Amino acid sequence: MGGTEVEIERRFLIDGRGPRPWLEVNEGTVRMAQVYLERAGLHVDVAGGRLLHSGAVLVERVPKDRLQRIATFEGWTVRLRMENDGAVLTLKGPRSGASAAEHEFPIEPALAQEALARPDLAALEKIRYLWRGADGRLWEIDEFEGPLAGLIIAEVELDDENEDVVLPDFLGLEVTTAKAWSSHSLAKLVLEARRT
Repeated sequence: MGGTEVEIERRFLIDGRGPRPWLEVNEGTVRMAQVYLERAGLHVDVAGGRLLHSGAVLVERVPKDRLQRIATFEGWTVRLRMENDGAVLTLKGPRSGASAAEHEFPIEPALAQEALARPDLAALEKIRYLWRGADGRLWEIDEFEGPLAGLIIAEVELDDENEDVVLPDFLGLEVTTAKAWSSHSLAKLVLEARRT
């Protein structure tokens, strides 16, 4: 159940005033709405094989060895995300260079929808375009919506931080290690703007 335990990716800003080839040629689009829960509410029930948040069960039947690895670290970012009609729980650890620990689990869409409806939680919306680069690598190009409309960020996942990548001409500033450009930081910025 669930996906990768280490995510390695590079992230870049894109100037949307230039060419946007991913709009005409892509391998699909995903409409996303994601919301971040307070990390203090996360509870790892190793014996019961569950992940909970503020008493609500998010995921069940998780292998105990995986839960033990999750339980050894307390600084997870807790994200619920709608991806078209499906939903995913993601636990992300702090980034070190281009790498971060990551655990993903499918969840009931109602859990994400309920959290997204709460005005007190950091959230954002975007459309992700899946675009294949000249070297065959799949790029995820996110065009943000709502208060972040106009912002475009591209990322590519790697197997190794030192892997060679053919960088498309439309890329701008690399923001891989700039925490302020993470989706979590951007969602918090939107929340703060709503509060003022």
